[in-house]
Amino acid sequence: MELSIVIIEYHCADQVSDCVKSIVEHLHNVKKEILVISNSEYSKQQLTALESDLSEANIIDAHGNLGYAGGVNTGLKHASGEFVYVLNPDCLLTDSNVTMIMDEMRKDKDWAIAGPKVVDENNVVQPSCRSFPKPWTFLLVRSALSVLPGAASERRRYLMEDFDRNSIREVDWVSGGATLVKSSSISEIGGMDERYFLYMEDVDWSHNCWNKGYKVKYIPVSTVIHAGQHQSIHGSILSKILSKHVRMHLVSMFKYFLKHGFFLRLKPHSL
Repeated sequence: MELSIVIIEYHCADQVSDCVKSIVEHLHNVKKEILVISNSEYSKQQLTALESDLSEANIIDAHGNLGYAGGVNTGLKHASGEFVYVLNPDCLLTDSNVTMIMDEMRKDKDWAIAGPKVVDENNVVQPSCRSFPKPWTFLLVRSALSVLPGAASERRRYLMEDFDRNSIREVDWVSGGATLVKSSSISEIGGMDERYFLYMEDVDWSHNCWNKGYKVKYIPVSTVIHAGQHQSIHGSILSKILSKHVRMHLVSMFKYFLKHGFFLRLKPHSL
């Protein structure tokens, strides 16, 4: 088996259906398996309907919401491919060039994680590869504090705004929404840390990759469509901190810095 594609489903069967269709269309010549990990607590009847709708995929019932990391790790346990491609359910493949990424990774034994080019529905390139965050990055980049002196500089650094994303390069981390991983490296890198229920698990995974002596690279030979963009936190921090997803992001960031250090030493390609 060349490729195992892992998709985490949480009450988004329609999105997964479109994602699977794009995989079948563009990767019909690839020896692959499509693993849809359902974090939804569906009834047996609902699962049967999901299996019928996604006949090209293997549906794995997680028996509850394991979070994104837990869902990915469940997929990794079932995966038999030389490579594992983790895709968000709302992603669409546009080409078959993930095979080109696999070929390039085979040539470099130390290259463990790769990220393709990601664009939105308007074909605008998204910052799917970034520098490691600092403890204050979230507030300076995605909140009302973005008007403070130094915020623009931190935004450029974190989002790698000086990089045109048209060439291959080593990067700190790539988005977990479209991540290709060499299966042989997972025994050393480990799976995603399930202490992150949602957010930061992809940053942490790439961090572990570098710590184990492996490389993370961005390679734009293949393009994935991921509709929508992260939105800033408009207005008062206190008024928006009650947002569930903002709270989850902040909690996950706190866990990340507790694990790796609040003043972690950034790697040369982060500077």
